[in-house]
Amino acid sequence: MCRQLLNGHKSYQIALQQCGDNGNCVLKVMRKWSWDLAKIEKSLRVPIKMSSLQQFAGKAYIQDGSTTVPLLERLKQGMDLFPLPRLALKNGNELIWGFQPHNAQVQSLMILNHQGDVQVMGLVDNLYLGMSGGQAPAGLDPEARLSLLVRNPAALSENLPAIHAWAAASLLGFNQTCPGKDQQACQAAMAQTLPIKAYNLNCKVKPQGNILVDHCALPLPSVKNDVSPGLFWQ
Repeated sequence: MCRQLLNGHKSYQIALQQCGDNGNCVLKVMRKWSWDLAKIEKSLRVPIKMSSLQQFAGKAYIQDGSTTVPLLERLKQGMDLFPLPRLALKNGNELIWGFQPHNAQVQSLMILNHQGDVQVMGLVDNLYLGMSGGQAPAGLDPEARLSLLVRNPAALSENLPAIHAWAAASLLGFNQTCPGKDQQACQAAMAQTLPIKAYNLNCKVKPQGNILVDHCALPLPSVKNDVSPGLFWQ
């Protein structure tokens, strides 16, 4: 793929030189190169497979206020936009997130491996812009939550640094330049105590049917927070 990209760029440069001062030719070449780049980018994206989402979520329900809703339905509520922002992680996974149109306080995220298999699902409420301007309030919204759902507990330690940085970015409204002019705000957001809870979807104790309960909670592993909130733009 890298060789394909390099060869394509070389051909692009040659074509531009051949255009000379012909403005229409330059525009045509640039438009074609833009389309070629879009195709390459699409081929590198981790596929979002509905079958994988359904298999991961199973028949689990979550408590949403005073009602219970299927896990997959709540995930979709927080991802009702296109295209979905995404970030390739160092471990080869990809973090994809979104929010509910006209209500950015309802967010969702998921982490997929390179084959499109779900590693983590995340349901987020009342976290967005919790530190507007980089200033920490007396406390986050008491209804703020970030619920992480896994089937393999090892996925927590593998992906928690990226999720923590994503949550810090959400507190600031994303689009932060750090390192850079927003570094102080990013550090403050990373230091904020986040309302994160993790649950094991393979939990065998289900006293309330398929509704996730604290019996299924997992302890959060101690990990090094070495991912910058500045990576998350939308």
